[in-house]
Amino acid sequence: MSDAVAPKGEFRLSPEDDDFHAPQSDHRFEHETVWLWFFVPERKIGCWVYHFVRPNIGVSGGGVHLFDETAWFHMETPYYLNYSNAPMPLDRDLRDCRFPTGFRWTTLEPLRRYHMSFKDRDTIAFELDWTAFMEPWVVLRGDPPTPRHLDQYGRITGELMLHGERIQVDCLAMRDRSWNHIRPEPWKDGWGGGEYVTGAASTELAFFGCGPGGFLLQDGVRSPLVEGGRIERIRDPDHGFIRNIIVEGKDELGRNFVAEGEAISRMGMPIAGVHGVCWTSLVRYTINGVPAWGDDQDAWPLHAWSTMRRREQMGLKDVRMQSMRRSTGVFDG
Repeated sequence: MSDAVAPKGEFRLSPEDDDFHAPQSDHRFEHETVWLWFFVPERKIGCWVYHFVRPNIGVSGGGVHLFDETAWFHMETPYYLNYSNAPMPLDRDLRDCRFPTGFRWTTLEPLRRYHMSFKDRDTIAFELDWTAFMEPWVVLRGDPPTPRHLDQYGRITGELMLHGERIQVDCLAMRDRSWNHIRPEPWKDGWGGGEYVTGAASTELAFFGCGPGGFLLQDGVRSPLVEGGRIERIRDPDHGFIRNIIVEGKDELGRNFVAEGEAISRMGMPIAGVHGVCWTSLVRYTINGVPAWGDDQDAWPLHAWSTMRRREQMGLKDVRMQSMRRSTGVFDG
């Protein structure tokens, strides 16, 4: 059975869903994830915090990935930590769990308030509080359909220490969780996360995605998106990452939105544990003309990204060669 959003996304999870879930099979790639991000717009800083566990084989992975406008290559960004084959966390209760990376995630109020902390020598540290401003948006999978994934907006506040500098954090951003699913096989088959886009202007106006599976929050009312949305990414010709993005969608209440964005920083990030790469970008949006901030996750199987870029580069090479021939008088076409 294909994935489906719970009716209006309002399936009620229980406090136990803040903990790790028991695997539903003995498949070696049974997979559970914890992802969130935060940003500091005035510094053009974005930061991913992503971890996974594969309990059937006793493996975990993930890390902390921080970027700004100074570099996009993950080996040159201000901070990058990524494990693919670490042991399982000693704390098997996700409600208060320290992962092998050193990241700690603590539930303060089920499905609503959390604390996160991290420190790596004198390079980076943060102490942040995450407080939801909406109920989780729930995806059902399987037969019978059961909750397997959530997306939820919240407000993140606290302090980031980066290379000795104290930086205040106060932003509206998404977190998500997935459990009881199999990875990395979907990436081998060509799946990517091309529609994972988020933007929030306030606790009353935000969007997630562009069509089925996503939602629009407007005037404090959240409603599922329907077919017919679109994403247009305008890419940098030399490197392929996005420069601008347009997201259009319509919800079940008949409300339309247009989000126009400029990517002001990004990272080309290998995704831990799968055959994929993600260009994650901090995006300055307007949502129906209202200033907002959010992200774009332009995710690709590695072979698909490589094929696309090689073709683009060959095309650019041909165009530049023709231009050079024209300028030297050699071209006679």
